[in-house]
Amino acid sequence: MRLKHLSKQLPFIAASLLVSCASRPVEKTAAAPAAPAYLFTSAGGEGDGLQLAFSPDGLDWTALDRVFLKPSVGSGRLRDPQLLRDEDGLFRLVWASGDADLGVGYATSRDLVTWSDQRLLPLMADVPGAKACHAPELYRVPDTREYAVVWSGVVRAEGETRDRSRIYYSLTRDFKRFTPPRPLLDTSLDASDPSIAYSNGRYQLFFTTTEPGEGGRTGALRVADAAHLLGPYSARPEPLVAGERPEAPAPVAIGDRLRVFFDAQGKTRNRVRETRDGRTWTDLTPSLAAASGQRHGSIVAVPAPLAEELRRQSAALSGAPAPALAGYTADPAIRAFGDRYYLYPTSDRPFWNTTEFAVWSSPDLVSWKKEGVILDLARGDVSWAKNKAWAPDCIERDGRYYFYFCGEHNIGVAVGDSPVGPFRDALGRPLVEDAKIKTFSIDPCAFIDDDGQAYLYFGNGTPTVWRLNRDMISFSGQPMEFSLREFREGIVVFKRAGRYYFMWSIDDARSPDYRVGWGVADKPTGPVVSPKENFIVLRQNGSAKGTAHHAVLNIPGTDRWYVAYHRHAIPGGGGYKRETVLVRMNFDAAGNILPMDPMQPAFRPGDIGEPLSGGRGRP
Repeated sequence: MRLKHLSKQLPFIAASLLVSCASRPVEKTAAAPAAPAYLFTSAGGEGDGLQLAFSPDGLDWTALDRVFLKPSVGSGRLRDPQLLRDEDGLFRLVWASGDADLGVGYATSRDLVTWSDQRLLPLMADVPGAKACHAPELYRVPDTREYAVVWSGVVRAEGETRDRSRIYYSLTRDFKRFTPPRPLLDTSLDASDPSIAYSNGRYQLFFTTTEPGEGGRTGALRVADAAHLLGPYSARPEPLVAGERPEAPAPVAIGDRLRVFFDAQGKTRNRVRETRDGRTWTDLTPSLAAASGQRHGSIVAVPAPLAEELRRQSAALSGAPAPALAGYTADPAIRAFGDRYYLYPTSDRPFWNTTEFAVWSSPDLVSWKKEGVILDLARGDVSWAKNKAWAPDCIERDGRYYFYFCGEHNIGVAVGDSPVGPFRDALGRPLVEDAKIKTFSIDPCAFIDDDGQAYLYFGNGTPTVWRLNRDMISFSGQPMEFSLREFREGIVVFKRAGRYYFMWSIDDARSPDYRVGWGVADKPTGPVVSPKENFIVLRQNGSAKGTAHHAVLNIPGTDRWYVAYHRHAIPGGGGYKRETVLVRMNFDAAGNILPMDPMQPAFRPGDIGEPLSGGRGRP
């Protein structure tokens, strides 16, 4: 949560599932169908290989964290990769192979895993004064069997006193013989980084220019229009983007809208504009969650099952255990009610802008079923909050279920007659108002002691506990602050062998070293004493990062214990892209919690898990 103050390659599914990129014109007269998911091609590191990121909506991107093709031609680098898929399912990839190469890299694949031999296409080998080929793009020319290779070439022509960047194209049918390069765009400005989209009945060529007086720096992102893929193109007088040093435009059609992604030189985040009519543009950058390293590439539309399969396969390569729940979830609370287990997590969204709570159930901790949304702030289930739906908990008392949750930095309580709801807001106002209390009022954890006294623990920055009345929706006395070593958030309290165990999260949820510490007390209100050794019992290991904000489950009638926690999603996760995982928790003879390894699964393939019968676990 936010602070108050502050190589073996796995195969893809059949290539026949793929569809062509909506931004790459194939048939002039046919609008490309809206695609359910997208892939972004980009170059990793210093041009060491082709990387992919995926997105369900073209705004929230996840890196697949693997290299799909290592370059071996030209200068041995891979920059500005662009991918095209033929009608027969063959993928064709072109890329810039070096800063001073007079050709571009080229390879084909049926599955994006196994590639043909790479070749250098000598596009400018015979052009006098040619210095380099950059930012290649590949298109199928409508109503022909030809392909158009489009690129920006650096040339110092006869009679010129400096190098200039121009946009060229060449035609080919077999990628062996090419027509002589011809200018695609006539402009007095140096033009580079071309990319073409078909939208609103015309071709739109996006390119960047180096403006006079800019000293070789990119000055603006511009648009030119044409009735045919090969022009002639007419540049619009006003730039689409100026003043941000834009480069590498990547357009994609999403339904009836056209989005153009681009890099802002010197900035850490990508930028994006969107239009319906090709003339009026909206800045969507505040809603863009770009993947790390996502730049200088192209966007390809794919079916959602393919994107999910790519994500799953990349996760399998990491060696980490599979998550318990599908999708991105965090801050799980886990409970056993009757003969089933229940997980109540945060439903992760970019920038923590979550509005709904859902619940999953399982008969054995192995197979999980999503029961549905149980409380939705956006649809008006709560009158006092519309966003920031975080870190819930649920507890049963006297046959009723009390669902404690966060909403806009306050804590509320909803009541239902079933673990899966429906739940209704019990008070019509926060149970804990952030403005009236010292700590950041998030992360509730409910605990009922053996004597029947109930407590609500919560807080970020200052650990706080408040006695609940029997009705579970009001408090007795005043909130009590207590001390926990290195505390950040996410208090968990349980009782074992007469002692009160406290566990909590340390560091920030965005940190790979987000971790869990613990201590014990003789009373549910502390003081809490932490051990000198093995104070940290859950911490990053291998590909498992950000392993904290957990809950504890005791299998009823046994001394077997499990922890449900979140980690940064694998692949491409971070502080608001996480997934819920289970791990076994053990104790030594003295009752100390033993460190847990997030690279070890709670169950092995074929395990029966922890089935319940009569509300109790197996012996």
